Amino acid sequence: MGDILSQDAIDDLISQIGDDTGGGGGGGDLGIDLGAFDMGAPAASSAPMASPVIPAAYAKNVQGFDFSRASKFSKDQIRTLQMIHETFARLFSSTLSAKIRALTRIKVVSVEEVTYEDFISTVSNPSIISIFGLPPMEGNAVLDISPQIGFPLMDRLLGGSGEEEEDARELTDIEINIMESILTDALNFLKEAWSNVITISPKLEVLESNPYFVQIVPPNEMIILVNFEAEIGEKSGRMNLALPYVMLETVLPKLSIQKWFATYRRTIAPDTPLKVERRLLKTSVVLSAELGSALISLKDFLNLDVGDILTLQTKVSDEVDVFVGNKLKFKGRPGLVGKSIAIQTTSVVKEKEDI
Repeated sequence: MGDILSQDAIDDLISQIGDDTGGGGGGGDLGIDLGAFDMGAPAASSAPMASPVIPAAYAKNVQGFDFSRASKFSKDQIRTLQMIHETFARLFSSTLSAKIRALTRIKVVSVEEVTYEDFISTVSNPSIISIFGLPPMEGNAVLDISPQIGFPLMDRLLGGSGEEEEDARELTDIEINIMESILTDALNFLKEAWSNVITISPKLEVLESNPYFVQIVPPNEMIILVNFEAEIGEKSGRMNLALPYVMLETVLPKLSIQKWFATYRRTIAPDTPLKVERRLLKTSVVLSAELGSALISLKDFLNLDVGDILTLQTKVSDEVDVFVGNKLKFKGRPGLVGKSIAIQTTSVVKEKEDI
């Protein structure tokens, strides 16, 4: 009888298994069929015990992950990139306003991480696309300027009113030279905006109009896409700056808010006030003198002809107002210097008299 398990031995075995698994002593809880044991049969011929099945207590929240679009930038790094290009937008817009003598606004709309294929598929054809490098960072970046603001900008620089082209077209040789000068200014401001992170030497490589000829990285490569909204006079359009991951990889450790503020230069260079003064002294201002005014009827105005004389409400001996821009700054007397009409200033208008 040494080869046959007794009932007490079976009960002890079940009890020990139940204690190890944290369950009770019942055989049904362990998934063991007690009928498989034949009390009169040898132990070697017994059927094998089934493994316990433990159902899942709850369904886990599983999210999909696309390895071809794996995120390579942290939120902190993207925020720092946004701050850098907000500085660039502010510098570039102020210079354009002075150049074209029209109100210009450029602001960052968003900074996002996308694939290069997603970016290039949104670029219109034709467009104004510049490819440039930012040594010592490796590779090339892309700045796309929509024709809706590119052509009005060039038109204003040529003395026009900033009219938009009815149909998008490629740039002429003259327009390419004008756009290259604009982009050179933009790259200089990009250098200044990045100066707190790294000293770069931007270099314009080529201008292109067809986006499908612009392949600086593989289609699935991740890039940082900076979206700008530009307003030039009454015209508005978009600008897109694409910075590939391979270009930014070496500076990623420096792209943090803490390091940005730690390296932010708050002190003014000693020669800065002198440079500002020199630039101001070279600034052109409009100087005008108002000899007087007259009040006439609309009928007399419509009948005015060459040679007619208007009687002003001032005397010859009265001083005239001299304006700088639209502000009254001086009093003076009209006269002649040789054959030229001139104004001799007699007094300076005080601050309280400014209009």
